[in-house]
Amino acid sequence: GGTDEQIARARPILMCMGNELVEAGGPGMGIRVKLINNYMSIALNALSSEAAVLCESLGLNLDVAIKVMSGTAAGKGHFTTTWPCKVLKGDLSPAFMVDLALKDLRIAVDVARETGAPLNMGIAAESYYAAASQDGKGRQDWSALLNQVRQQAGL
Repeated sequence: GGTDEQIARARPILMCMGNELVEAGGPGMGIRVKLINNYMSIALNALSSEAAVLCESLGLNLDVAIKVMSGTAAGKGHFTTTWPCKVLKGDLSPAFMVDLALKDLRIAVDVARETGAPLNMGIAAESYYAAASQDGKGRQDWSALLNQVRQQAGL
């Protein structure tokens, strides 16, 4: 982020660090996007670590599990898979319902408890999905979780 002049001056240096420069807006906007990108990457690393430990605690081959998950929203992320064709377009018709996601999440958390694998990220996610279900979003697409979090933020 920055003024046009600031971005033009910084472009040669920034292009040494990557092959694309995305202009985030005015001054301060780039650091905000960076903060959120780092937050998401760090949280996803924790979630991925929990998932890997759960795989191992269940005796799964981690390489096989990673190969399976890499082709799904778990590996590709919702910004590029489910959100663009669902919640970001206002389409909450269920491809996978919030209530089914909550059921599956609860099963995973229960199995993790039985094996001793920590699922702190899963427990946090469970609270979001449970709130969405209780607020009447249970039969909506699971991408409706974005609207639940927006609602909790007062947006």
